[in-house]
Amino acid sequence: MQILVVYDTRTGNTDRMAQAVAEGARAVDKVEVVLKRVREAGDDLADADAIIVGSPTHSKQPSQAMKKFLSDLSQVSLKDKVGAAFGSYGWSGEAPGIIERTLKERGLRVAAKALRVRGAPGEIALTNCRNLGRTVATSIAHV
Repeated sequence: MQILVVYDTRTGNTDRMAQAVAEGARAVDKVEVVLKRVREAGDDLADADAIIVGSPTHSKQPSQAMKKFLSDLSQVSLKDKVGAAFGSYGWSGEAPGIIERTLKERGLRVAAKALRVRGAPGEIALTNCRNLGRTVATSIAHV
């Protein structure tokens, strides 16, 4: 079973979250985790059983690179895939919810509620990120 964690980051906050999400997913037996910046992701989508997507919020939206990635998802079948969304924000924090809605619209089954973290993730937020990764990994490992 493979999980693709795709993320964008501007200040490093979403990067720290993505690292913790991947760490949590790796804690589940029989799960391989591929961690990629959004501009590097693409070919990995077809092989992934689950996709966890993260972006900071910029002007009440996911980053430009993430918006392009989400748009390109319409060209890939997400049927029978599982996933979740996460992201950091400074003011409003809409990106994770937008990502989650887009994943659902594309046919992906969301395994956990979108996770939002304001500013730099502290230990509690990083624990929540690890739990998110573990939840998604568990949902595909025990199918």
